[in-house]
Amino acid sequence: MHSDPAAIDYKTHILIGVRANGVMTVIADWPHVPRQTEAQKEIDGARNGYATFVLCTPTSIIPAGGHGNATGDRPFGSTRRS
Repeated sequence: MHSDPAAIDYKTHILIGVRANGVMTVIADWPHVPRQTEAQKEIDGARNGYATFVLCTPTSIIPAGGHGNATGDRPFGSTRRS
């Protein structure tokens, strides 16, 4: 996986493993659309226990600790309370 957070852009593809209980883990990422064989190699190398694999691209890239608080009354990254 990439260690440089600046490398994340809209061309990045992320492979996520999803366990039966809903827990998600990033398995791999690429700065390009991976070939099916590339993704399959990562899936085959992942430990057992994943019910599904999801290949995603970012639709939004939000820096951690960003300055824009579109939520108004709650800190950035906090969950909504009902």
